[in-house]
Amino acid sequence: MTDLFEQILVLLFAATLLSGLARWLPWPAPITLVVGGLGLAWLPVFPKVALDPGVFFLCFLPPLLFADGWLMPLREFLKAKRPVLMLAIGLVGFTTVIVGYTLHALVPSLPLAMCFALGALISPTDAVAVGAITERLRVPARLNTILNGESLMNDATGLVAFKFALAAISASSFSLAGMLGNFAWFAPAGCAVGFGVGWLVGAGRDLLRRWRGSDPVIEVTLSLMTPYAAYLAADALSVSGVLAVVLAGLYSGWRDPLRMDVDTRRMAWNVWSIVLFWLNGLAFLLLGLQAPVIFSAVFAEISVLRWLGLTAAVTAVAVRTRILWFFPAAWVPRLIIPHIRRTEEAPSWQSLLVCSWAGMRGAVTLAAALSIPLALPDGTPMPGRDLVIAIAFGVTLATLLLHGTTLAWLIRKLGVSAGDDVEKEDRLARLAAVEAGLLALKEFEGQALDYSQRTALQTVKTEYLQRQAVLASDGEDQAAAIERTDACLIYRRSAIIAEREAIDELWLGHRIADGVHRPLQTLLDHEEKLLREEAAQP
Repeated sequence: MTDLFEQILVLLFAATLLSGLARWLPWPAPITLVVGGLGLAWLPVFPKVALDPGVFFLCFLPPLLFADGWLMPLREFLKAKRPVLMLAIGLVGFTTVIVGYTLHALVPSLPLAMCFALGALISPTDAVAVGAITERLRVPARLNTILNGESLMNDATGLVAFKFALAAISASSFSLAGMLGNFAWFAPAGCAVGFGVGWLVGAGRDLLRRWRGSDPVIEVTLSLMTPYAAYLAADALSVSGVLAVVLAGLYSGWRDPLRMDVDTRRMAWNVWSIVLFWLNGLAFLLLGLQAPVIFSAVFAEISVLRWLGLTAAVTAVAVRTRILWFFPAAWVPRLIIPHIRRTEEAPSWQSLLVCSWAGMRGAVTLAAALSIPLALPDGTPMPGRDLVIAIAFGVTLATLLLHGTTLAWLIRKLGVSAGDDVEKEDRLARLAAVEAGLLALKEFEGQALDYSQRTALQTVKTEYLQRQAVLASDGEDQAAAIERTDACLIYRRSAIIAEREAIDELWLGHRIADGVHRPLQTLLDHEEKLLREEAAQP
């Protein structure tokens, strides 16, 4: 047990160092983590990590999928549900079949079901890798929603197809009709379980809050446990645990912002950010650590050139399949269904090309690949396990290099950028909030207030009136108001820095205790963070 704990600490430390190093390198961070893990695996002093496939899947996949659903903007997701589902179901199925038959033609000795398993493995795209590029470049909101929604839902459908393919290997047969029939029950039941678990956990948190008041630590802990509860409940009922986790995440992502208080929301965001950093880093690092064992077994049967050729062929098929799917899937339904033409804006070819090129694979593909059982139920080795993992490893690296280093260039080259819809909605929300605040302050004006209270009320009201003037003005008036606001932000931030230095000096001089210093420091940190966010707004 002590050795296991030490290994986890060492791995977290290595993932942190490699993630820091990745910020300085010109390619996506997962590549640095995988290559770093591969290098560490050859060091004699580095601990050898043995992974149980089932435990690895349970540890990594539920929180990663839940977080994708939790962070998904539900309103935008529902607006884009048709193209998202066409990608999540149509493209995943198309990719699974085309890649499966291609690999089976290249390696006839590999069972067809295992070839389909590889196709299902590499069908999901990576939300983290794609989002890191699209958010930085401010692509149109609908395009961003489609890409994120696709990453969420094709994780679910791809992993469901992967599970069916593995089940077919164990049964020594594969029936497409049988798989579709099972899916018709397996998927909706999993969604129902996920929604039920999400609702029960939310209701329990509401009950706890009414009984004992808000407790951010308990609420965030329950949030972290929700994906595991959804997955294990669905697994116990023999339905889709993956879809259960996704639905629990979508429901919680819609519910939590409305029910959590400020402290709980801040803590939940910070804790989940750390957990996702750990899981994404460890997933890629662990694959690198497992690579020597996996590749030694693969290269005992085929040459390095043969593996490179298979990886290149599968990558090329996956990339071309995605491009071939996007344009007909976007345009054909518009031609034959009038309702789509009336209710949905026609996508530009530039946006479609960007979407079709955003095909990076990531942590979900790798975590699922490593979850392939070592043996069949009768004890015989799982056929082609190491080869499939090695190809999935190669496809992931290839797509991260290919798309990760060129997607930003393509977006800029095609001029795909967000319009002013987001800015308009942001301004509308801010103006509505300020007007509601002024209305609330107006209620105090009719009360009997002493001089101090009237002065305080006027100070707060003046701040709100200044913000209202900035949001409601146009042209030169707005430019002047924004300039004044920017100057105020500079002055206020300088004052906060001085405040912090003053209390730090008192603490270092042992004139105030930790219990006085820490809350004041936290308050000033929060105020400075708010100022930075306000300054960053357009």
